[in-house]
Amino acid sequence: MSKLKFTAIDFKEHSSLNLTGSGDMKKACLFLIMIMPLASFSACRTHPPTDAPDASMADPNTPQWAGELPAADMIWGIGSALDEKQSNAMRAAEKRGKESVGLMLKAYMNDVFKGYGVPREAAENINNKITRAPFDEAAAVLRWKAPNGAWWYRVEYKKADARAFLSGIFDEEEKLFPEFNATRAMLLLDVRIAGEDSPFQTGGEEEQQID
Repeated sequence: MSKLKFTAIDFKEHSSLNLTGSGDMKKACLFLIMIMPLASFSACRTHPPTDAPDASMADPNTPQWAGELPAADMIWGIGSALDEKQSNAMRAAEKRGKESVGLMLKAYMNDVFKGYGVPREAAENINNKITRAPFDEAAAVLRWKAPNGAWWYRVEYKKADARAFLSGIFDEEEKLFPEFNATRAMLLLDVRIAGEDSPFQTGGEEEQQID
């Protein structure tokens, strides 16, 4: 087997290759230097992001309006139901939409409970009353039948109605538990319903209290 021989190149002796040789060599080198950045940029642009959303992946059995946001003065509840009898599915979907309104009010109340020490019994009473509420003021504004036969409902509940409903509950709890301050709870609720961060949460020396 023949052995390969490697010969070291003295770059000092061959420095004439570095753009100091013939004119054709200079032009070739300059051309390569100019097109290399462009080639790199083009290569980057030809690869689309791998995490780009695919519109074809949307669930055909979910209404397009399911991800919409309500107006600032409204609370939306969405419910769906599937039943062999269409009328049963429609009633169940609307009821579940109203139940989701109740879940939203419970979320509001959790923030109120964190704002100051609400008696545990009062907190339980408030949540139970929200659960049992029929929310008759919540009106169905949209309904849609999915290809799989399920019915979807969107109900609309005014924040003003939510405020009046919870205000009445606060007054009842204040009578049962003197340590429960209905006025303070209402102030915390107003901040939460307005969609603002509560200024009454603990924050070290900057904590603000309501007298």
